Amino acid sequence: MNPSLSGPLPNPTYLRILEYQRQRMAYPTCSVDRPLLFFILFSRIAAGLSIFSLFFPPSLLWSGIAFFLMVLATGASITHLTIPSRFLAMILNHRSPIVWEVRLAGALTTSLGAQILSHLGMLPGFESFMPWISFFLSILFLLATGWAYQFHTHPAWKTDLLPGLYLISAAMIGLAFYSFSYPNQYFGGIILVLIGLQGLLVYLYLNYLRKVSHLSLKRIVSGKERILSLAFLMSHLLLPLLLALTALFMEQLELLALTLALSSILGVMFERILFFRLEQPIFFLSRS
Repeated sequence: MNPSLSGPLPNPTYLRILEYQRQRMAYPTCSVDRPLLFFILFSRIAAGLSIFSLFFPPSLLWSGIAFFLMVLATGASITHLTIPSRFLAMILNHRSPIVWEVRLAGALTTSLGAQILSHLGMLPGFESFMPWISFFLSILFLLATGWAYQFHTHPAWKTDLLPGLYLISAAMIGLAFYSFSYPNQYFGGIILVLIGLQGLLVYLYLNYLRKVSHLSLKRIVSGKERILSLAFLMSHLLLPLLLALTALFMEQLELLALTLALSSILGVMFERILFFRLEQPIFFLSRS
């Protein structure tokens, strides 16, 4: 007898489709991972501070805060693992794109620590180099964060728009905090440009969702995540836009800059929660 006919025959296509739909109903969304939420939040603030440390006078305060937040972010990334003791083994896995996010986080933490030591005079001759190193590592880290979760089974995450969104949001936070300590006349104009770019990327991302994950888009527009989506838009775009326009006509910018930084941080939290809740995992159909 032909061996290929001796085993069980594949299930009919309609049965496999029914099973696929049952799986999607059983796993409607991805749950929010709190350690990963804190990892993204702390590291996003630190990366933004690191980027703008290059364009403002040296500040031991903001460099120290950035370093402390990256240490917290690294700790959160370790607790995110199912088996934290396997952390060192995990970062040696070259095949995983998530590994590069963790590696660059460690490199950025080390660079910020060296930047603090240079501020204290313990690394003479490196004062002018460390901000540049931290600047480039921050950009690479943010890009790696956007690319780390581009899995075929999660279409809402598989887009090159996310690295740009992360980079711009980090820049807004970093600029706002540094402008709180060092007000400058270009603050409002720069923030307006960043908000315009961020608004464009959000629009393109929603259009991307319409093509690849219509159910996720429906949850944003009219589903149970509508209030969370509105909170994200308010804190990430609308309130910063209002503050930036106000800054064009005011001289005292410290309070505006601090308010914008806090609003953007809330926006990052809402963004990361939506990142998980709006995802609809795809289960590939099996032949069996």
